[in-house]
Amino acid sequence: MSKIFIFIFLSSIFLMNSFGVGPNLYPLRLILPITLIYFFTVIFQRSIILKQKVDVQPIILYSFLFFIFIFLNTFLVSFTRFQLFGTYYELNSILNFTFLLFFIIALYLIVLSFPKQFIQSSKYIVLLFYLIYALFSFYEISTGYHLPTSDLIDAPWWMRYVPTVVYFNSNDFAFVFTLMLMYLLSVFDEKKSYLSVWILFIFIIHMFIMYKSESRLSFVMSFFFFAYRYPKKIIYSSVLGLLLFFVSGYFLENTLYMQVLDDLLKLKSDLSFNERQSTSVRLYLYKHAILSVIPSYGFGYGIDYSAQYYQSINDVNLYHIINPHSFIFELLINSGIVVTLFYIALNIWLLIKNWSYSNYDIFIQIIIFNLLLFSSSSSLFIWPVYLFLIIYICKTAQLNS
Repeated sequence: MSKIFIFIFLSSIFLMNSFGVGPNLYPLRLILPITLIYFFTVIFQRSIILKQKVDVQPIILYSFLFFIFIFLNTFLVSFTRFQLFGTYYELNSILNFTFLLFFIIALYLIVLSFPKQFIQSSKYIVLLFYLIYALFSFYEISTGYHLPTSDLIDAPWWMRYVPTVVYFNSNDFAFVFTLMLMYLLSVFDEKKSYLSVWILFIFIIHMFIMYKSESRLSFVMSFFFFAYRYPKKIIYSSVLGLLLFFVSGYFLENTLYMQVLDDLLKLKSDLSFNERQSTSVRLYLYKHAILSVIPSYGFGYGIDYSAQYYQSINDVNLYHIINPHSFIFELLINSGIVVTLFYIALNIWLLIKNWSYSNYDIFIQIIIFNLLLFSSSSSLFIWPVYLFLIIYICKTAQLNS
């Protein structure tokens, strides 16, 4: 029974809110209460009735306390600002944040109940949904069709051939898709023994989807991870592929070749961080995020308040962008400086632990995970973000077992 619950629960995370009755009743919300009750009962039976010891590694306990502190602090700040200043908070944000609390508790109940089964199930579910995401990406790229939750559902026809899958925008999809790839390679090819032809095939498929997603940071991080794990295979293959492409294009001069060249020029322009989404705009977003600690006295502004905070700033350099484009700065604005330092300390602990045990795959993934959190406009309610963070925590805890 536990295997079924874990499979359904973890699977529902990758469906996001694209399938369900309206925006607020989707698979994860339906399965979460049942999952909470079931695994709470398991823990209660083992620890209270059967008097069995529940093994809790220090990193598991620390990370759980981190999440509890986030919620207590943010709820308290929100309530205080509402009482003192009449600050308005979106009801949907409050409900989502409350849901996130129970979602995190459910994940930890599973981890404490069946730690090995959680890791084992996770890798096969990630593989399953990586393949589903890839297939649906090709469908979107070829047809321009998107699910209703995509921001491209009503976009002009020439903008629709960008994959978003079950996410709001292509950056969110590319971010999660890259996390999935990194994890899959590290668990299914732990000894880096896959044949070059398979690695090249995976590399071409993944990088093509990243290229079509127009997510520059995910594109770069994906290439970096491939180059880190398979330096010779990827570098030699990339150089050979580029040579063959340009040589064949020189002699053939076909339309497809010219179109790809045009797309590469657009990608180069995008990677240069030009115009509204430039580095300078992001630097202003980050500057104002840091400055938010002054008027909030370091306690933050409360539940999902970052958009309202940026709306209150009169700075033309922001170009009316109201998303922090960084999970860390989103934490800083919403939950304050102590929570942010808590999160940084958790990541430092994870990095030190994995480096000391020569677990370089997870070490690199944690770094890229945090860098990719700068790509999405808001990561607060992207459920797979928390799943992967807890997977990294569990893999780190296994180093002591």
